[in-house]
Amino acid sequence: MDHSLLVVIGLLLVLMLLGSPVIFAIGFAGMAYFVVKPGMIGMLDIYVHKFFTGMDVFIWLSIPLFVIAGEIMTSIGMTDRLLNLSRLLVGRLRGGLAYVNVVGSMLFSGVSGSALADISALGPVEIKMMEKDGYRSDFAAALTVSSAIQGPIIPPSIPMIVFSALTNTSVAALFLAGAVPGILLGLGQMAVLFVMARRKGFPRNPILDLSVAVALGIVLNAFFAIIMPVIIIGGIISGIFTATEAAAIAVAYATLVGVLAYRNLSLKTLWGILDRAARTSASVYLIVGFATIISWVLANERVPTELSGLVRDLQLEPWMLLLLLNLFFLVNGLWIGDSVQLLLFAPLFTPILAAMGVDPVHFGVIMVVNVMIGLMTPPYGLALYLGSSISGVPLGAIVRQSVPFLLSNLAVLMVVTYVPAVSLTLPRLFGFVD
Repeated sequence: MDHSLLVVIGLLLVLMLLGSPVIFAIGFAGMAYFVVKPGMIGMLDIYVHKFFTGMDVFIWLSIPLFVIAGEIMTSIGMTDRLLNLSRLLVGRLRGGLAYVNVVGSMLFSGVSGSALADISALGPVEIKMMEKDGYRSDFAAALTVSSAIQGPIIPPSIPMIVFSALTNTSVAALFLAGAVPGILLGLGQMAVLFVMARRKGFPRNPILDLSVAVALGIVLNAFFAIIMPVIIIGGIISGIFTATEAAAIAVAYATLVGVLAYRNLSLKTLWGILDRAARTSASVYLIVGFATIISWVLANERVPTELSGLVRDLQLEPWMLLLLLNLFFLVNGLWIGDSVQLLLFAPLFTPILAAMGVDPVHFGVIMVVNVMIGLMTPPYGLALYLGSSISGVPLGAIVRQSVPFLLSNLAVLMVVTYVPAVSLTLPRLFGFVD
Protein backbone atom coordinates (compact mmCIF):
# COMPACT_ATOMS: atom_id res chain seq x y z
CA MET A 1 0.00 0.00 0.00
CA ASP A 2 1.35 3.44 -0.98
CA HIS A 3 2.56 5.57 1.94
CA SER A 4 0.35 8.50 0.87
CA LEU A 5 -2.76 6.33 1.21
CA LEU A 6 -1.59 5.24 4.65
CA VAL A 7 -1.28 8.92 5.62
CA VAL A 8 -4.83 9.62 4.43
CA ILE A 9 -6.31 6.67 6.34
CA GLY A 10 -4.19 7.34 9.43
CA LEU A 11 -5.08 11.04 9.54
CA LEU A 12 -8.77 10.25 9.10
CA LEU A 13 -8.69 7.74 11.97
CA VAL A 14 -6.76 10.03 14.29
CA LEU A 15 -8.97 13.04 13.68
CA MET A 16 -12.15 11.02 14.15
CA LEU A 17 -10.88 9.41 17.36
CA LEU A 18 -9.89 12.83 18.70
CA GLY A 19 -13.46 14.00 18.23
CA SER A 20 -12.91 16.30 15.28
CA PRO A 21 -16.10 17.15 13.35
CA VAL A 22 -16.64 14.59 10.63
CA ILE A 23 -16.64 17.24 7.90
CA PHE A 24 -13.19 18.53 8.84
CA ALA A 25 -11.74 15.06 9.41
CA ILE A 26 -12.71 13.88 5.92
CA GLY A 27 -11.77 17.18 4.29
CA PHE A 28 -8.30 17.35 5.84
CA ALA A 29 -7.62 13.67 5.15
CA GLY A 30 -8.46 14.19 1.48
CA MET A 31 -6.27 17.30 1.30
CA ALA A 32 -3.35 15.40 2.87
CA TYR A 33 -3.22 13.09 -0.14
CA PHE A 34 -2.41 15.98 -2.49
CA VAL A 35 0.28 17.27 -0.12
CA VAL A 36 1.98 13.91 0.55
CA LYS A 37 1.60 12.18 -2.82
CA PRO A 38 4.53 13.09 -5.10
CA GLY A 39 3.48 15.25 -8.02
CA MET A 40 -0.05 15.92 -6.73
CA ILE A 41 0.48 19.32 -5.05
CA GLY A 42 0.07 21.01 -8.42
CA MET A 43 -3.21 19.22 -9.06
CA LEU A 44 -5.29 20.73 -6.27
CA ASP A 45 -7.89 21.73 -8.85
CA ILE A 46 -8.93 18.04 -8.77
CA TYR A 47 -9.75 18.46 -5.07
CA VAL A 48 -12.06 21.37 -5.82
CA HIS A 49 -13.55 19.69 -8.88
CA LYS A 50 -14.36 16.44 -7.06
CA PHE A 51 -15.78 18.35 -4.09
CA PHE A 52 -18.36 20.19 -6.18
CA THR A 53 -19.15 17.43 -8.68
CA GLY A 54 -19.78 15.08 -5.75
CA MET A 55 -22.61 17.32 -4.62
CA ASP A 56 -23.86 18.01 -8.14
CA VAL A 57 -26.09 14.95 -8.41
CA PHE A 58 -29.80 15.42 -9.07
CA ILE A 59 -30.99 12.81 -6.57
CA TRP A 60 -29.16 14.59 -3.70
CA LEU A 61 -31.81 17.31 -4.01
CA SER A 62 -34.34 14.89 -2.55
CA ILE A 63 -32.57 14.90 0.84
CA PRO A 64 -33.33 18.52 1.86
CA LEU A 65 -36.81 18.18 0.38
CA PHE A 66 -37.60 15.09 2.48
CA VAL A 67 -36.16 16.88 5.53
CA ILE A 68 -38.48 19.84 4.89
CA ALA A 69 -41.50 17.56 4.41
CA GLY A 70 -40.79 15.76 7.68
CA GLU A 71 -40.29 19.05 9.55
CA ILE A 72 -43.59 20.41 8.24
CA MET A 73 -45.53 17.27 9.19
CA THR A 74 -43.99 17.41 12.67
CA SER A 75 -44.70 21.10 13.19
CA ILE A 76 -48.38 20.81 12.23
CA GLY A 77 -49.02 18.16 14.90
CA MET A 78 -48.93 15.02 12.79
CA THR A 79 -46.82 13.23 15.44
CA ASP A 80 -49.57 13.46 18.07
CA ARG A 81 -52.09 12.02 15.62
CA LEU A 82 -49.77 9.11 14.78
CA LEU A 83 -49.20 8.38 18.47
CA ASN A 84 -52.94 8.35 19.08
CA LEU A 85 -53.35 5.90 16.21
CA SER A 86 -50.58 3.72 17.67
CA ARG A 87 -52.28 3.80 21.05
CA LEU A 88 -55.55 2.76 19.42
CA LEU A 89 -53.79 -0.22 17.81
CA VAL A 90 -51.67 -1.55 20.71
CA GLY A 91 -52.46 0.52 23.82
CA ARG A 92 -54.67 -2.14 25.38
CA LEU A 93 -51.83 -4.68 25.49
CA ARG A 94 -49.75 -5.09 28.64
CA GLY A 95 -46.91 -2.62 28.22
CA GLY A 96 -49.16 -0.68 25.87
CA LEU A 97 -47.21 2.59 25.80
CA ALA A 98 -43.96 0.70 25.16
CA TYR A 99 -45.60 -0.90 22.11
CA VAL A 100 -46.95 2.54 21.12
CA ASN A 101 -43.35 3.79 21.07
CA VAL A 102 -42.35 1.13 18.53
CA VAL A 103 -45.49 1.34 16.37
CA GLY A 104 -45.30 5.14 16.42
CA SER A 105 -41.79 4.96 14.97
CA MET A 106 -43.01 2.57 12.26
CA LEU A 107 -45.73 5.01 11.25
CA PHE A 108 -43.56 8.12 11.52
CA SER A 109 -40.94 6.54 9.27
CA GLY A 110 -43.31 7.15 6.37
CA VAL A 111 -43.10 10.87 7.12
CA SER A 112 -39.44 11.62 7.91
CA GLY A 113 -37.11 8.85 6.66
CA SER A 114 -34.66 9.83 9.40
CA ALA A 115 -33.91 8.21 12.77
CA LEU A 116 -32.77 11.45 14.40
CA ALA A 117 -35.89 13.25 13.18
CA ASP A 118 -37.95 10.44 14.72
CA ILE A 119 -36.25 10.89 18.11
CA SER A 120 -36.52 14.68 17.99
CA ALA A 121 -40.21 14.68 17.01
CA LEU A 122 -41.65 11.69 18.86
CA GLY A 123 -39.11 11.27 21.66
CA PRO A 124 -40.18 14.05 24.05
CA VAL A 125 -43.85 13.03 23.80
CA GLU A 126 -43.20 9.29 24.06
CA ILE A 127 -40.82 9.56 27.00
CA LYS A 128 -43.15 11.86 28.94
CA MET A 129 -46.13 9.54 28.30
CA MET A 130 -44.17 6.50 29.48
CA GLU A 131 -42.84 8.27 32.59
CA LYS A 132 -46.40 9.26 33.57
CA ASP A 133 -47.44 5.63 33.24
CA GLY A 134 -44.72 4.48 35.64
CA TYR A 135 -41.91 3.46 33.28
CA ARG A 136 -38.33 4.29 34.21
CA SER A 137 -36.91 7.28 32.38
CA ASP A 138 -33.80 5.41 31.21
CA PHE A 139 -35.92 2.57 29.83
CA ALA A 140 -38.23 4.99 28.01
CA ALA A 141 -35.26 6.83 26.48
CA ALA A 142 -33.53 3.57 25.46
CA LEU A 143 -36.69 2.27 23.80
CA THR A 144 -37.15 5.56 21.95
CA VAL A 145 -33.60 5.38 20.61
CA SER A 146 -33.92 1.71 19.65
CA SER A 147 -37.26 2.03 17.88
CA ALA A 148 -36.13 5.08 15.90
CA ILE A 149 -33.64 3.14 13.78
CA GLN A 150 -36.55 1.65 11.81
CA GLY A 151 -37.23 5.08 10.30
CA PRO A 152 -34.42 5.13 7.72
CA ILE A 153 -35.12 1.52 6.67
CA ILE A 154 -38.88 1.66 6.12
CA PRO A 155 -39.51 3.87 3.04
CA PRO A 156 -39.12 6.69 2.30
CA SER A 157 -35.50 6.41 3.42
CA ILE A 158 -32.76 9.02 3.15
CA PRO A 159 -29.91 6.45 3.58
CA MET A 160 -31.42 4.35 0.79
CA ILE A 161 -31.36 7.42 -1.45
CA VAL A 162 -27.68 7.95 -0.56
CA PHE A 163 -26.85 4.31 -1.37
CA SER A 164 -28.77 4.55 -4.65
CA ALA A 165 -26.87 7.66 -5.74
CA LEU A 166 -23.49 6.14 -4.87
CA THR A 167 -24.01 2.76 -6.56
CA ASN A 168 -26.50 3.48 -9.38
CA THR A 169 -28.99 1.10 -7.77
CA SER A 170 -32.72 1.63 -8.30
CA VAL A 171 -34.10 3.76 -5.47
CA ALA A 172 -37.57 2.25 -5.99
CA ALA A 173 -36.12 -1.25 -5.54
CA LEU A 174 -34.26 -0.15 -2.40
CA PHE A 175 -37.39 1.45 -0.93
CA LEU A 176 -39.37 -1.75 -1.47
CA ALA A 177 -36.51 -3.91 -0.20
CA GLY A 178 -36.31 -1.97 3.07
CA ALA A 179 -39.99 -2.33 3.99
CA VAL A 180 -39.96 -5.90 5.37
CA PRO A 181 -36.58 -5.63 7.20
CA GLY A 182 -37.72 -2.38 8.82
CA ILE A 183 -40.93 -4.00 10.04
CA LEU A 184 -38.94 -7.02 11.26
CA LEU A 185 -36.80 -4.72 13.41
CA GLY A 186 -39.97 -3.37 15.01
CA LEU A 187 -41.41 -6.84 15.53
CA GLY A 188 -38.14 -7.97 17.12
CA GLN A 189 -38.28 -5.06 19.57
CA MET A 190 -41.91 -5.86 20.32
CA ALA A 191 -40.95 -9.48 21.06
CA VAL A 192 -38.46 -8.18 23.63
CA LEU A 193 -41.19 -5.98 25.11
CA PHE A 194 -43.59 -8.95 25.26
CA VAL A 195 -41.15 -10.81 27.53
CA MET A 196 -40.34 -7.73 29.61
CA ALA A 197 -44.00 -6.78 30.06
CA ARG A 198 -44.81 -10.08 31.75
CA ARG A 199 -41.65 -10.26 33.82
CA LYS A 200 -41.88 -6.67 35.08
CA GLY A 201 -45.65 -6.21 35.11
CA PHE A 202 -45.87 -3.31 32.68
CA PRO A 203 -49.24 -1.48 32.78
CA ARG A 204 -51.88 -1.38 30.07
CA ASN A 205 -52.83 2.01 28.66
CA PRO A 206 -55.84 1.74 26.38
CA ILE A 207 -57.99 4.61 25.13
CA LEU A 208 -60.83 4.54 27.66
CA ASP A 209 -63.70 5.73 25.47
CA LEU A 210 -63.10 3.22 22.70
CA SER A 211 -66.37 3.64 20.85
CA VAL A 212 -66.61 3.23 17.09
CA ALA A 213 -66.94 7.00 16.71
CA VAL A 214 -63.78 7.66 18.75
CA ALA A 215 -61.78 5.01 16.90
CA LEU A 216 -62.93 6.33 13.53
CA GLY A 217 -62.02 9.87 14.57
CA ILE A 218 -58.49 8.82 15.51
CA VAL A 219 -58.01 7.04 12.18
CA LEU A 220 -59.34 10.02 10.23
CA ASN A 221 -57.09 12.42 12.17
CA ALA A 222 -54.06 10.36 11.15
CA PHE A 223 -55.27 9.85 7.58
CA PHE A 224 -53.14 12.58 6.00
CA ALA A 225 -49.95 11.17 7.57
CA ILE A 226 -50.78 7.60 6.57
CA ILE A 227 -51.50 8.52 2.96
CA MET A 228 -48.24 10.46 2.50
CA PRO A 229 -45.92 7.42 2.11
CA VAL A 230 -48.53 5.79 -0.14
CA ILE A 231 -48.31 8.77 -2.50
CA ILE A 232 -44.50 8.83 -2.41
CA ILE A 233 -43.84 5.11 -2.78
CA GLY A 234 -46.73 4.54 -5.16
CA GLY A 235 -45.57 7.31 -7.47
CA ILE A 236 -41.97 6.09 -7.54
CA ILE A 237 -42.86 2.43 -8.08
CA SER A 238 -45.36 3.22 -10.83
CA GLY A 239 -42.82 5.43 -12.59
CA ILE A 240 -45.01 8.54 -12.37
CA PHE A 241 -42.16 10.48 -10.79
CA THR A 242 -38.57 10.08 -9.65
CA ALA A 243 -37.39 10.06 -6.03
CA THR A 244 -36.42 13.74 -6.28
CA GLU A 245 -39.79 14.65 -7.74
CA ALA A 246 -41.46 12.56 -5.03
CA ALA A 247 -39.64 14.58 -2.38
CA ALA A 248 -40.88 17.83 -3.95
CA ILE A 249 -44.42 16.44 -4.03
CA ALA A 250 -44.06 15.45 -0.36
CA VAL A 251 -43.19 19.07 0.52
CA ALA A 252 -46.15 20.39 -1.47
CA TYR A 253 -48.46 17.81 0.11
CA ALA A 254 -47.30 18.55 3.66
CA THR A 255 -47.68 22.29 3.06
CA LEU A 256 -51.22 21.90 1.71
CA VAL A 257 -52.18 19.73 4.69
CA GLY A 258 -50.83 22.33 7.11
CA VAL A 259 -52.47 25.29 5.35
CA LEU A 260 -55.80 23.85 4.15
CA ALA A 261 -56.58 20.84 6.37
CA TYR A 262 -55.10 21.69 9.78
CA ARG A 263 -54.75 25.45 9.23
CA ASN A 264 -51.83 25.76 11.64
CA LEU A 265 -48.86 26.33 9.32
CA SER A 266 -47.83 29.99 9.44
CA LEU A 267 -45.13 31.81 7.50
CA LYS A 268 -43.12 32.21 10.72
CA THR A 269 -43.24 28.46 11.34
CA LEU A 270 -42.35 27.75 7.73
CA TRP A 271 -39.32 30.05 7.96
CA GLY A 272 -38.06 28.15 11.02
CA ILE A 273 -38.56 24.86 9.18
CA LEU A 274 -36.55 26.08 6.19
CA ASP A 275 -33.79 27.34 8.48
CA ARG A 276 -33.45 23.97 10.26
CA ALA A 277 -33.61 22.06 6.99
CA ALA A 278 -30.90 24.27 5.46
CA ARG A 279 -28.57 23.64 8.39
CA THR A 280 -29.13 19.88 8.29
CA SER A 281 -28.79 19.67 4.52
CA ALA A 282 -25.65 21.83 4.45
CA SER A 283 -23.81 19.44 6.77
CA VAL A 284 -24.91 16.46 4.66
CA TYR A 285 -23.79 18.12 1.42
CA LEU A 286 -20.38 19.03 2.85
CA ILE A 287 -19.83 15.44 3.97
CA VAL A 288 -20.90 14.23 0.50
CA GLY A 289 -18.45 16.58 -1.21
CA PHE A 290 -15.46 15.66 0.94
CA ALA A 291 -16.30 11.93 0.92
CA THR A 292 -16.31 12.07 -2.90
CA ILE A 293 -12.68 13.20 -2.72
CA ILE A 294 -11.79 10.25 -0.45
CA SER A 295 -13.57 7.88 -2.86
CA TRP A 296 -11.53 9.32 -5.73
CA VAL A 297 -8.32 8.86 -3.73
CA LEU A 298 -9.20 5.20 -3.08
CA ALA A 299 -9.98 4.66 -6.76
CA ASN A 300 -6.78 6.43 -7.82
CA GLU A 301 -4.79 4.11 -5.55
CA ARG A 302 -6.59 1.09 -7.04
CA VAL A 303 -8.01 0.06 -3.67
CA PRO A 304 -11.18 -1.55 -5.15
CA THR A 305 -9.04 -3.64 -7.52
CA GLU A 306 -6.70 -4.67 -4.71
CA LEU A 307 -9.63 -5.65 -2.48
CA SER A 308 -11.20 -7.70 -5.27
CA GLY A 309 -7.89 -9.49 -5.76
CA LEU A 310 -7.59 -10.12 -2.02
CA VAL A 311 -11.08 -11.62 -1.84
CA ARG A 312 -10.29 -13.80 -4.85
CA ASP A 313 -6.96 -14.96 -3.40
CA LEU A 314 -8.52 -15.82 -0.03
CA GLN A 315 -11.27 -17.75 -1.87
CA LEU A 316 -13.94 -16.27 0.36
CA GLU A 317 -17.50 -17.47 -0.12
CA PRO A 318 -20.16 -14.74 -0.29
CA TRP A 319 -21.53 -15.66 3.15
CA MET A 320 -18.06 -15.32 4.66
CA LEU A 321 -17.49 -11.90 3.12
CA LEU A 322 -20.94 -10.72 4.24
CA LEU A 323 -20.17 -11.83 7.78
CA LEU A 324 -16.84 -10.00 7.74
CA LEU A 325 -18.47 -6.87 6.32
CA ASN A 326 -21.19 -6.99 8.98
CA LEU A 327 -18.49 -7.05 11.65
CA PHE A 328 -16.60 -4.30 9.81
CA PHE A 329 -19.63 -2.00 9.62
CA LEU A 330 -20.68 -2.68 13.21
CA VAL A 331 -17.20 -1.91 14.54
CA ASN A 332 -17.01 1.24 12.42
CA GLY A 333 -20.42 2.20 13.79
CA LEU A 334 -18.78 2.62 17.19
CA TRP A 335 -17.02 5.75 15.95
CA ILE A 336 -18.22 6.65 12.42
CA GLY A 337 -21.63 8.08 11.56
CA ASP A 338 -24.12 6.40 9.25
CA SER A 339 -23.80 8.78 6.28
CA VAL A 340 -20.01 8.65 6.40
CA GLN A 341 -19.96 4.85 6.27
CA LEU A 342 -22.30 4.84 3.29
CA LEU A 343 -20.31 7.48 1.42
CA LEU A 344 -16.94 5.82 2.02
CA PHE A 345 -17.75 2.13 1.72
CA ALA A 346 -20.84 1.66 -0.46
CA PRO A 347 -18.99 2.44 -3.74
CA LEU A 348 -16.04 0.35 -2.54
CA PHE A 349 -17.75 -2.93 -1.64
CA THR A 350 -20.87 -3.02 -3.84
CA PRO A 351 -18.99 -3.97 -7.08
CA ILE A 352 -17.02 -6.66 -5.25
CA LEU A 353 -20.16 -8.30 -3.88
CA ALA A 354 -22.01 -7.91 -7.18
CA ALA A 355 -19.19 -9.83 -8.87
CA MET A 356 -19.72 -12.60 -6.31
CA GLY A 357 -23.44 -12.82 -7.12
CA VAL A 358 -24.85 -10.73 -4.25
CA ASP A 359 -27.63 -8.47 -5.51
CA PRO A 360 -26.76 -4.76 -4.96
CA VAL A 361 -30.29 -4.15 -3.64
CA HIS A 362 -29.82 -6.88 -1.04
CA PHE A 363 -26.42 -5.49 -0.06
CA GLY A 364 -27.88 -1.99 0.15
CA VAL A 365 -30.41 -3.13 2.74
CA ILE A 366 -27.73 -5.02 4.69
CA MET A 367 -25.51 -1.95 4.78
CA VAL A 368 -28.28 0.46 5.77
CA VAL A 369 -29.44 -1.84 8.60
CA ASN A 370 -25.82 -2.05 9.79
CA VAL A 371 -25.22 1.68 9.85
CA MET A 372 -28.58 2.31 11.53
CA ILE A 373 -27.62 -0.08 14.33
CA GLY A 374 -24.45 2.00 14.62
CA LEU A 375 -26.61 4.96 15.68
CA MET A 376 -27.31 3.18 18.98
CA THR A 377 -23.85 1.77 19.73
CA PRO A 378 -21.50 3.75 22.02
CA PRO A 379 -19.37 5.77 22.15
CA TYR A 380 -20.27 7.59 18.92
CA GLY A 381 -23.94 6.59 18.49
CA LEU A 382 -25.67 9.86 17.62
CA ALA A 383 -29.11 8.49 18.53
CA LEU A 384 -27.87 7.75 22.06
CA TYR A 385 -26.63 11.31 22.52
CA LEU A 386 -29.86 12.77 21.18
CA GLY A 387 -31.93 10.47 23.41
CA SER A 388 -29.86 11.55 26.41
CA SER A 389 -30.28 15.21 25.47
CA ILE A 390 -34.07 15.16 25.16
CA SER A 391 -34.65 12.96 28.22
CA GLY A 392 -32.00 14.27 30.61
CA VAL A 393 -30.93 10.66 31.33
CA PRO A 394 -27.17 9.91 31.50
CA LEU A 395 -25.79 8.21 28.41
CA GLY A 396 -24.54 5.16 30.33
CA ALA A 397 -27.99 4.41 31.73
CA ILE A 398 -29.54 4.51 28.25
CA VAL A 399 -26.84 2.20 26.89
CA ARG A 400 -27.50 -0.39 29.63
CA GLN A 401 -31.26 -0.38 29.03
CA SER A 402 -30.85 -0.61 25.25
CA VAL A 403 -28.82 -3.87 25.28
CA PRO A 404 -31.83 -6.25 24.83
CA PHE A 405 -33.07 -4.18 21.89
CA LEU A 406 -29.58 -4.06 20.39
CA LEU A 407 -29.43 -7.87 20.52
CA SER A 408 -32.83 -8.18 18.80
CA ASN A 409 -31.67 -5.77 16.09
CA LEU A 410 -28.53 -7.83 15.53
CA ALA A 411 -30.64 -11.00 15.22
CA VAL A 412 -32.76 -9.31 12.54
CA LEU A 413 -29.57 -8.19 10.78
CA MET A 414 -28.45 -11.83 10.52
CA VAL A 415 -31.83 -12.83 9.08
CA VAL A 416 -31.70 -10.00 6.54
CA THR A 417 -28.12 -10.94 5.60
CA TYR A 418 -28.60 -14.65 5.06
CA VAL A 419 -32.22 -14.80 3.88
CA PRO A 420 -32.20 -12.62 0.73
CA ALA A 421 -35.93 -13.20 0.16
CA VAL A 422 -36.65 -10.94 3.14
CA SER A 423 -35.31 -7.99 1.15
CA LEU A 424 -35.84 -9.06 -2.45
CA THR A 425 -39.36 -10.50 -2.52
CA LEU A 426 -41.16 -7.14 -2.83
CA PRO A 427 -38.76 -5.74 -5.49
CA ARG A 428 -39.19 -8.99 -7.46
CA LEU A 429 -42.97 -8.79 -7.28
CA PHE A 430 -42.83 -5.31 -8.82
CA GLY A 431 -40.26 -6.30 -11.46
CA PHE A 432 -37.28 -4.31 -10.12
CA VAL A 433 -35.11 -7.36 -9.40
CA ASP A 434 -34.66 -10.52 -11.44
